Amino acid sequence: MQEYTISSTITVQTHENIVACIGYFDGFHLGHQSLFNKTLSEAASTSQLSALISFEPDPWTVLKKQTHIQHLTTLKDRKQLAEAMGFDIYITLQFNEEMATMDPLRFIDKLKYSGIRTLICGFDFKFGHQGLGTIDTLKAAESDEFKVIVIEEKDYLHEKISTTRIKIALEQGQMELAQHLLGRTYGLKGIVVHGQQIGRKIGYPTANLKVDDEYILPKVGVYAGYVRLHGLTYTAMIGLGYNPTVKDDRIVSIEAHLFDFDQDIYDEEVDFLFVHYLRNELKFDGLEGLIEQLKIDELQCRELAKNPIHFSGL
Repeated sequence: MQEYTISSTITVQTHENIVACIGYFDGFHLGHQSLFNKTLSEAASTSQLSALISFEPDPWTVLKKQTHIQHLTTLKDRKQLAEAMGFDIYITLQFNEEMATMDPLRFIDKLKYSGIRTLICGFDFKFGHQGLGTIDTLKAAESDEFKVIVIEEKDYLHEKISTTRIKIALEQGQMELAQHLLGRTYGLKGIVVHGQQIGRKIGYPTANLKVDDEYILPKVGVYAGYVRLHGLTYTAMIGLGYNPTVKDDRIVSIEAHLFDFDQDIYDEEVDFLFVHYLRNELKFDGLEGLIEQLKIDELQCRELAKNPIHFSGL
């Protein structure tokens, strides 16, 4: 997959004919996938290249001066997902004050100069100075060499699929709803690091995950899920929280016990996939109570894993 960047001062002329979709696309959820699928099919049917155009950083850092915004996906995630879907090109729009205040018609000219012959966007897409650029602006700019396709709202259970809705589902531990909206299981990507080794001492060794603090974390608690490593997937019990039985700080730990697994995976990049919320985090008087609860959690995870209706998402 080719990659290039467009800024307020830089425009790339590709000398290619491109069908592109545009948006921030945090989550790559099913609403976004409506645009992706249309882009890929349109490019294939017209023998043109397919491209995904996204902004970096998050426009809210400029428009609303927000800092440390958390996301469902990092830039690295979005590029990997775009490549996996089969996009030919990933175009990053370098978003700053100049880009935010750009005249909408100048913005369209930049896209045309970059080889965009068909632009696919959502019904509520806005761009340019004060968001004055709308679908109507794009439609007015159509010509024999520039076509605009608008994708209408995609709903689930009579409500719009949106990144905000997914964030709320994660905060409430509604992993099945999040999965329906995303079209896949929600996961965190990170590196396995050393922990306190408490799990190993009590018969439940865990892989401790260090993640980018940009990620939105699901609700604190215990989950049935998977760990994906080297292209293989292992059923796992995942804990996300503060481990109040064995420590008294307020640092969030993310750790997984992989069933029937005994390998050294320190420093490996893995994915933790959260399928089903089992329970809230509990504080026990001692390790014996914790061990008994973990045995119950393990049985529930293994039973859920036997039933693909209740334990799916890959």
